[in-house]
Amino acid sequence: MERRYFRAPRFQDVPFQISHDLLNNYGESRPLSIQTTYPGLAFDFNCGLRLQIPSGNWHVKIIDYDSEVVCFDGDVSDILLISLEKFFVRWQFFIWLNSKLVIDHTFNPEGWRVHIVAKSLALGDCIALLPYIEEFRKKWKCQLSCSVKPYMQEIIKLYYPNLECTETPNYSYATYAPELFFNAFFMPNELRKYSMEKIGQQSLGINRIEKVLYHPTKPRQIKEPYVCIAVQASITPKSWLNPNGWRTVINYLKNLGYRVLCTDKNRVETSHGITVKMPEGAEDFTGDLPLIERVNLLAYADFFIGIGSGLSWLAWATGVPVILISGISATWFEFDNPYRVINLLVCHGCMNDTSLPWGEYEKCPRYRGTDRVYECSKKISARQVIQMINQLLDDKRTGRLE
Repeated sequence: MERRYFRAPRFQDVPFQISHDLLNNYGESRPLSIQTTYPGLAFDFNCGLRLQIPSGNWHVKIIDYDSEVVCFDGDVSDILLISLEKFFVRWQFFIWLNSKLVIDHTFNPEGWRVHIVAKSLALGDCIALLPYIEEFRKKWKCQLSCSVKPYMQEIIKLYYPNLECTETPNYSYATYAPELFFNAFFMPNELRKYSMEKIGQQSLGINRIEKVLYHPTKPRQIKEPYVCIAVQASITPKSWLNPNGWRTVINYLKNLGYRVLCTDKNRVETSHGITVKMPEGAEDFTGDLPLIERVNLLAYADFFIGIGSGLSWLAWATGVPVILISGISATWFEFDNPYRVINLLVCHGCMNDTSLPWGEYEKCPRYRGTDRVYECSKKISARQVIQMINQLLDDKRTGRLE
């Protein structure tokens, strides 16, 4: 049976650059889930709208139900029609046989299973996506399952008990994979133009969510006031690379009477020729620990200082104030946060520069090989971070920070 792709008008000039192997990995070649009363006529919304048409005198019209934009309209026979749009579209299709309308179906997963493939997402990305998955379940009254990395499963069990963690099921009404952020067919917009908080809005069509707080499961274990820090990320160019920065800030926090706990996974991390170590003066709370243990530590901290990493997202999810030090990302890219530290007087934000190929920011695309390499991070001063600490503490004292 021929496989034919159709696409929305705005994608007509976008080259088809997705391999069939990749699409098959997301379920495009699985048997279709919903069989009709017409032999060989089947459909589902797994890896886009899939509509199987047997031999005969058929005519198919496919539209976006909400905007009424026509995406396909033609006579077909013995063919599998597949949308190139893999993100959420409320599809509606009409099928005629011998000029008689026999099927009119509009996307509605109520009572059906919908699956979200998120097993390649990093920690922060997954934390950002989960509220949208839960809201999708509520809005559409569907059974919702998701495939995630093993370390996220306990988080989902505790804070999203109505979501099921499983591998991609053999039978589902719809499947979405908000993983390939920078492919036009998996995201309706280039995600680098939007905050990471909008990942679910872009991929699942959900505009409003309620933030879920990750409440601790154990009482506070440390009596003294403390601050948690994390200095590593998935790539070291996200780190704060000022050579004296962390040491100066840690000394300042200790003079304020705080214990400073380093909560990174590893004491030492190296990539891109850069080594990032647990800072001198911090207490060693590193280790590859279950996330709930991190939650039980972060939730009682006075505040958290980190970079654009999963631990910053985890601290944010517990409701702890987060001071976020960023260089390669724009001021708005991670979660909404009044305590972001960035130096706008030097090169910064290449991670959100859509004129660059995705991933180039890891190599300092504008200044590698010069003495300005990674200046976005190196030129953030300890004074800037200390000033933000003082601002946060003042907001606490005056009640502006609840």
